[in-house]
Amino acid sequence: MFYELYLRSFFDGNGDGIGDLKGAERKLDYIAGLGVEGIWLLPIMQSPAYHGYSVTDFFSINPIYGDLKDLRNFLYSAHRRNLKIILDLPLNHTSPSHEWFLKALDGERPYKDWYLFLKDESWLEARRHWDKHQVWTNYFGQWVYTLFGPGSPDLNYESPSLWQQIKEVLTFWLSVGFDGFRFDAAKHIFDFSLEKGICEYQHSRNIAFWKEMTSHCRSISPDCTFVSEVWDDARIVDMYSSIFGIGFNFPLAEDLKHSISSRNSDSLVTALKTDLQRFFRSRRSYESGIFLTNHDMTRLVSVMNGNKDLALFAMSLLAVLPGIPFIYYGEELGMEGVYDEFFNEEQLEPFLWYENGYGLGQTEWKALGKNRPHSGVSYENQSVDNNSYYERFKAILDFRKENSWLRFTTIKSIGKKRELIKIKVNGSDRQAVFYHNLGTSRALMECENEPFLINGEIQKRGAKYYLGSLSSAMEVAR
Repeated sequence: MFYELYLRSFFDGNGDGIGDLKGAERKLDYIAGLGVEGIWLLPIMQSPAYHGYSVTDFFSINPIYGDLKDLRNFLYSAHRRNLKIILDLPLNHTSPSHEWFLKALDGERPYKDWYLFLKDESWLEARRHWDKHQVWTNYFGQWVYTLFGPGSPDLNYESPSLWQQIKEVLTFWLSVGFDGFRFDAAKHIFDFSLEKGICEYQHSRNIAFWKEMTSHCRSISPDCTFVSEVWDDARIVDMYSSIFGIGFNFPLAEDLKHSISSRNSDSLVTALKTDLQRFFRSRRSYESGIFLTNHDMTRLVSVMNGNKDLALFAMSLLAVLPGIPFIYYGEELGMEGVYDEFFNEEQLEPFLWYENGYGLGQTEWKALGKNRPHSGVSYENQSVDNNSYYERFKAILDFRKENSWLRFTTIKSIGKKRELIKIKVNGSDRQAVFYHNLGTSRALMECENEPFLINGEIQKRGAKYYLGSLSSAMEVAR
């Protein structure tokens, strides 16, 4: 399992109210205690943006987070706890304040070649793939390709010298001590056709780029971990993920949340069968990164309209599926936050360590919309209550850690009887059956062996077992 960490909101190590590397280092025992094996660290490079995805210097750390010494200390402390750290690296674009871009606007080589400038007026008609927004921005009289908006001019990988520069970026961060990378917007390296003047994914060229970059990294660190962000259908995800080794399963995340929030068991079974097709066969070319939320999504409890039992049910289902689970910071507290494309902050709110909202290390960098003091969501409040959301969530993570063999299982079958969903899986040396009751009343489990509760409740009457509403259980075959 990996824990997705947004430093700015996590723990403040120097008293300025902003989370940083020193603060995160002090909370490594907390993170390790969740049972995760690694941390996905959101961008820490120099950037004017609160999210860090528009970079002004790929070789320096944003000073609000600390310096190189702080980073090395953080990595050293994490490795001592057997935690891998992968860095989120946005290589598709830069900030318009990046030195490269400023020199490109002045016409200086090779920087002019590292961005895509308008060469044909007809190109201005091009529109973005998913929402038809314009993709060209005028900077001081020069039109530049900006797929993700004016704050993120795209890098132009038609330039061979840029490829070499990016290899130097990768080399630098590996030399600092990172164990790998999560590559942002992996399918967008080549997504504008110079021949047609339109937005068009060029998957074969993208894959050739990533093959060269990942090979370069592995020549430095053979055990590098790579995760690709590709929002697309299964066929396209397969193409990219086989290069990286791990690919996020976005359809699964969305379908699970939709089916569970609407309590539609038929839809849930269809989603599992559709989005986990590759797990019905034993030979796989990559692993799935399975998750429910991340920094680009509405938080889980908010998706479930505040129903924390539904949220825990979703997490207990995720915890039994093959693949590598990724957990977004604060989900273990039941933090809320609604994602909005134009106000993308609510799901990034500070992690609430103290019930009154203040204390040593508490981040205070922004106003709170959802996760406010005295709301009961704090770690301080929940960590002393055995029946709190946090303790129940953590028990699910503990289950997954204790059953790490589930990562490599093959699904034998998925079915349902009324609202009781039944998933059979095979591991290399054991088998198990999982029961998930999405119904509003208890359901009879037809078990041959005594079941183990994952979340919720089980009742036993004679030789029969009944699984409570929104509960999950495991039966290990003997």
